[in-house]
Amino acid sequence: MISTAEFWTRVGVYNEATWPLQLVLIIAAAILTYLVFTRPGPKMDRWMKGFLALAFAWNGIVLFLFFLKNPISMFTGTPLFIIVAVLFVVDIFTQETHFRFPEARWKQVVTLLWILLVLLYPVIGWPLGHTFPQVLLPLFPCPLTVFALALVAAAAPKVDKKVFIFLLPWALMGLPKCFGSLDCYEDCILFASGVYGLIELIRNWKNRP
Repeated sequence: MISTAEFWTRVGVYNEATWPLQLVLIIAAAILTYLVFTRPGPKMDRWMKGFLALAFAWNGIVLFLFFLKNPISMFTGTPLFIIVAVLFVVDIFTQETHFRFPEARWKQVVTLLWILLVLLYPVIGWPLGHTFPQVLLPLFPCPLTVFALALVAAAAPKVDKKVFIFLLPWALMGLPKCFGSLDCYEDCILFASGVYGLIELIRNWKNRP
């Protein structure tokens, strides 16, 4: 098991090595989110699915296997993230998921809240003692999972439920962080998004796209 100090050291090394790319991906995520919510349609679906596939594959391979290198990331995170990446690629062709801004007012508010929390991950970490480079940026595995869950929950029931299912294990594994594991309390957001995602999956399980 990786120690807390070693975990944050490796996070810092990763950020120093990749922050320009991460910045580009964060900007791309923001633009694509705006477009799928304001101009939904097959074209924007393909772009968002392609982006999510790239982001999950990058985290699953580069971050988990080359930078973090611990049993949980390598033997749990990598398989889950690669599967999710493949599912998003497949969905480009099967077109099961149709991203959109939800119609219900409460769900609009909740969706925007999750996306805001993703962007605020580094800010939330600051008072907890996490400053750059030892900070979780918005497209790290955990905030990325929150982001993806927010999008697929907003799209439900027009969503590939397999994506839902494979996102939830990583989200729900955030529970130990709420009790101080790795000194990463900001991942309570991850766990909460997993509970929300599970509820939405159950609510929409029998609904067909």
